[in-house]
Amino acid sequence: MYYNIINNIRLICIKSIQKAKSGHPGMPLGIADIFTFLWFFFYKNNFKNIKNLNKDKIIISNGHGVIIQYTLLYLTKIYKIIELKNLRKFGFNTPAHPELSNYIDASTGPLGNGIGIGIGIGIKNKIFKNKFNKKINIFNNKIWIFCGDGCLMEGVGNESVSFCGALNVNNIILIYDSNNISIDGIVKNYFFENIKQKFNSINWDVIGPIDGHDYKLIKKSLKKATLSYYPILIYFKTVIGFLSSDKSYSETVHGSIFNKKQKINIYKNYTLKYFFKKKIFFDIKNKYIIYFIKNYYFSFLELIRILNNIIIKINLIKLYFKNEKKFLNKSTRFISYLIINDLYKINEFIGGSADLTSSNLTKSNNINVISKKFFQNRFFNYGVREFSMTLINYGIVSEKNIISFCSTFLVFSNYMYNAIRNFTISKLKNIFIFTHDSFSIGEDGPSHQPIEHLKNLRSLPRFYVFRPYNLIELIISWYIILKLKKNSSSLILSRQDFKNNFIKLININNIIRGGYKLTKIKYKIDITIVTSGSDMENVFNVYFFLKKYFNITIVSLYCLFLFEKQKKNYKNNIFSKKTLFFESSNDILLNKYNIQYLFIFNIKKYGKSASEKDLQKYFNFTKKNLIKLCLYLIKL
Repeated sequence: MYYNIINNIRLICIKSIQKAKSGHPGMPLGIADIFTFLWFFFYKNNFKNIKNLNKDKIIISNGHGVIIQYTLLYLTKIYKIIELKNLRKFGFNTPAHPELSNYIDASTGPLGNGIGIGIGIGIKNKIFKNKFNKKINIFNNKIWIFCGDGCLMEGVGNESVSFCGALNVNNIILIYDSNNISIDGIVKNYFFENIKQKFNSINWDVIGPIDGHDYKLIKKSLKKATLSYYPILIYFKTVIGFLSSDKSYSETVHGSIFNKKQKINIYKNYTLKYFFKKKIFFDIKNKYIIYFIKNYYFSFLELIRILNNIIIKINLIKLYFKNEKKFLNKSTRFISYLIINDLYKINEFIGGSADLTSSNLTKSNNINVISKKFFQNRFFNYGVREFSMTLINYGIVSEKNIISFCSTFLVFSNYMYNAIRNFTISKLKNIFIFTHDSFSIGEDGPSHQPIEHLKNLRSLPRFYVFRPYNLIELIISWYIILKLKKNSSSLILSRQDFKNNFIKLININNIIRGGYKLTKIKYKIDITIVTSGSDMENVFNVYFFLKKYFNITIVSLYCLFLFEKQKKNYKNNIFSKKTLFFESSNDILLNKYNIQYLFIFNIKKYGKSASEKDLQKYFNFTKKNLIKLCLYLIKL
């Protein structure tokens, strides 16, 4: 009976891929046995109640094989046949790789990403379990992650499983589909690790290697995995393109469709029909919810508040007046640190740093570090794992009921770029705190001095990049960040202290627009200087020198994405006929605006290991040179 069912599933997968004229048949044919047993016997879900608190998750890290999940969604009456007939087509719920939706738990494209995401989901559920489970289990679900040889070759896969083992995230079940084939052929030439010993050494249980086509062993291993005290890897040995006699055991079946002869040979093996029984869906029994409400009413109210994204109010204006003097002439990382101390009053506000906590200044003294014994805490020491940290955050916020941030130096955002991009694709909210925002960090040299990073981050769709100058801009930045629903954001903060005590000059009403004039001119404007963040100090030095002789407007463009959303008239009135854009990056963001005389003064080369003053001379970022540029533009 099982043989008939599974072959029928394989047949549907192949027909969808053949109709699409593109796809990846090898993996779904190979894992059909495993996936089917998981789906019908072990996977707890109720698709009719997509907000079910305790549902299991399925993450396919090797997402090119997602047709197997689409097929099972169809056979359980969730998807309609038209979705499978339009695999990879515009406007349908069957894209080439998984994309976050009501029925797909995460977007995974690049190999290995799904491992980090799944572990992040597991961590969030462990946090909720420690917070809300009382005498009954409101949260005790499992996270089933599928991965292949490629996922474990990727560095981020290793980062993620290492962190998972350190925290003993024991609701994670990693199903390893080892078919020993990648696009370049047999993997033993470039991937021959002892997987069992490796995972055992980092605090994982391992089942296998076992035959991924032996039904008894599959069922037995899946059951055993649900009982483990540790995160567990099930090591399945499978045949890529199983039963496709022309292509099995070959890389040619990975990502190409079958020709007419191959298709006929496969259909000979697969022409078996079976009528599927509807899956018995899982849900939390009402009596448990009633018991929880009756006996733990305040915990119930807190859970409802968090699940409905109702954020407790933080009086940021009061925070400003309370700490105004403390903030003067300080680095923006320090100012943000004092704000974060207040934000920890929000119970669902959690965060972490990639081994740079004391430099990023993101941990309050009153907040403890999460460990395998203390999941009720709210700060992560991720270790030196920037990429994995970002993917874990994706998992943590994937159900949109946690406010999460992660932090490192701006220059290391390159490690994270792939995963940040996935946030913007999935329309998920996360906060990235990047410190050490410019070459002013000095002696650490060009490897630590960000040049192209602001431009790269600003280029991401739906991504807010805030580079605030002082307390007011930081408060407004945090205010906007907390209000966002479908957008991730980043705070770009300075390491060095600088003069930011020109608060009285700021037009508060326009800060919320992302770009605004800090100085008001009643007469004709001679020149407008545009900059952001810590670069503002140099601009004000020039302003105070020249304002006796010329009418100068200073514009803070601290969030381009926010500024772009403003009305055309407002944006046009910000810049003048003669405008100087000055920033310690290689961005040329003002090129898109119709400015008659625009001079962009930025950085076009890497730095040196030197002091801040020496680097200012090296890049010509001196008061004297800026004054010369302003005078040149004014005389045009």
